[in-house]
Amino acid sequence: MLSTSAKPYTKKPICLDSRGTHSAAISCLDFLDEDRCIITCSEDGSIQVRKVDTGQVVSGPWKDPGSGAIHSMAVSPNRLEIVTGSQDGRIRLWMVATGQMAGKWKQVHSLTILSVCWSPDELHIASGSEDGTAIIWDTKQGDIVGHPIRTGHSHVYAVHYSSDGATLITSGYNNTITFWDVKTREALYFLEACHASQQVHCIIWTSYDRIFLGCSNGTVQTTANTQGKVARLGERTRPICAMALSQDELLLATASLDNTISLWDPKTNRSVGRPLDHRNGLRCAAFGRNSRLLATSVDKSVFIWDLQMLFRDVNVTDSQSGPSLGTSTAGHSLIDIDASICPASNNTRKGLRHSDTNMVCLASLSNLIPHVQLSPMACIDYQDLLMWQQTFIAHFLLIQDHGMSVA
Repeated sequence: MLSTSAKPYTKKPICLDSRGTHSAAISCLDFLDEDRCIITCSEDGSIQVRKVDTGQVVSGPWKDPGSGAIHSMAVSPNRLEIVTGSQDGRIRLWMVATGQMAGKWKQVHSLTILSVCWSPDELHIASGSEDGTAIIWDTKQGDIVGHPIRTGHSHVYAVHYSSDGATLITSGYNNTITFWDVKTREALYFLEACHASQQVHCIIWTSYDRIFLGCSNGTVQTTANTQGKVARLGERTRPICAMALSQDELLLATASLDNTISLWDPKTNRSVGRPLDHRNGLRCAAFGRNSRLLATSVDKSVFIWDLQMLFRDVNVTDSQSGPSLGTSTAGHSLIDIDASICPASNNTRKGLRHSDTNMVCLASLSNLIPHVQLSPMACIDYQDLLMWQQTFIAHFLLIQDHGMSVA
C-alpha cells in the first residue's frame, strides 16, 4: 500500500449546520443542480434542498404525513426525480424541480425500506427492506414487477444494479452477497464476502465490474468480478456505514463509524492520502457530479469537503518534499475543469458542461500539476484526457513502488 503524507489536513469542511428544517437526523443525501445544491432526507420524514455555498434552504420541506422516517433515497440518472424508501414500507417518487410527490406506490414491503436504487435505463427501481425482501418496480406503472424476491438476508441493507441493468446484487444481515437475474428474479450465485459473524452494509458496483463491499467488521472488500475472489482493501476499527463512488469512477470514499473517511483509487485498490477525521456520528456520504466535492452528514448537519483544495493545501504545506500523494493520484480525478472559455477559439461558451461537449482546455490543468507546463492554446478530447490522467497516475505509482519519496 502506498505511503501517505504525515502532514495533517489543515483545510476543514464547510458545515451546513442544523438551522435547516429537519427536526431529526439526516439519513441520506446527494448533490443536485450541477453541485450547487444538496438534497437531504431525514428521520423526521422530511426532504429539503439547500445551497452548498450558504446552506440556505431553497426548497422544502417536502413531506408526506404518515411516512415515518426516510431511510433511503436515490436520485434518478437524469437528475429529474428522486425515489425514497420509508419506515412505512412504501416507495415514493418526488419531482426535483417542484418538490411535489409524483407517486406513492402500494405497500408490498411489510417493514422499513433500507435501500433503493434506479436501473441504468430508469425503467425500474429496486428496493430492499428490513423484512428480508427485495422488490423490482416498474417506474412507469408504479407497480411491482413479478413477485418479491426472498433474498435469504434477514434484513436487506443494500441493492445495486449492474451497469447493463441485467443483474441485481443484494446484501444484508448475513455475510453473503447474492446476484439475481432481473428478468426472472432468480438467484444466479452467492458470494461469501466476510467472516460468518459479520454483515455487508453497503455495495458499490463499477461500470468495469469491480465490486466494493463495506462490512460490519470495519473492512472494505473488493472482487474483480461477480465470481472472483474477495480481497481485503482496507480496515477500520468500526463498521463501514457508507460508500460513494465519484462520477468518473476514479475515486472511492468509504465512511466508518470510527469517524473517518478513507479515499481509494478503485482501479488499483490503493489508498489516496490519509483518512479524513470527522465529527462523531458520521452516517452517509455522496460525491458531487464533478468529483471535486464530497458531502457527509452528522445528526442534522451537512459537511462539504472540497477535496481539490484539501489536497492542494497539503501540497503547499509540504512543498519541500515535492508533490504529495493527494494531488498525484487523486488530483486528476478531482480536476475542476473550466471549459467555459477555450483560449484556442477565444470564444466564451456559457454554461458548458461535459455532457454538452467533449472538448476541454488543458490550460485549466496547469495550476494543479506544477511540474508540467501546458500550452494555454491547447485543447483535448475529454476521453483522451481521462486516458492521459490514468497514464500519468500509473507512471507516478510506478515511481513510488521503486522507492522514490513523494510525501
